[in-house]
Amino acid sequence: MKTTIESIGKVGSRVRLGVHELVFDQPSSVPGGEDRGPSPLDVMAVAVAACAHYYAAAYLHGRGLSTEGLTVDCEAVKERVPVSRIGSFSMKVRVPAGLGERQISGIERAIKSCPAYGTLLHPPTVEVAVEGGPAPARAAQSA
Repeated sequence: MKTTIESIGKVGSRVRLGVHELVFDQPSSVPGGEDRGPSPLDVMAVAVAACAHYYAAAYLHGRGLSTEGLTVDCEAVKERVPVSRIGSFSMKVRVPAGLGERQISGIERAIKSCPAYGTLLHPPTVEVAVEGGPAPARAAQSA
């Protein structure tokens, strides 16, 4: 996946990802925030839970079982020490009624194969390169 995130004014941003468009912002209580979308950190936490939901649903669907009642609740606690980050993350998965222990174990294995979950357990290498923009146009000097 490769994409570009662009500014939409103040601290908000927009990303086009395939045919989808996502808007990120900060709450109005944050300087420059206008609450036009969720914060990137909140979306990061939700993405892990949505991935878990997908893998659980795919497990059920692949076995001809109903996904009705399948939910994933997540809680992410933000911390600032030693650096600003998600300090703890938990998910509670509720499965449809009537599943046996073998199926519940299978759902747990499926969730733990989710790439977002794996990324939290084994963080990727991260590179940041900040490049300067084009030089400002110089006004012609009068002679």
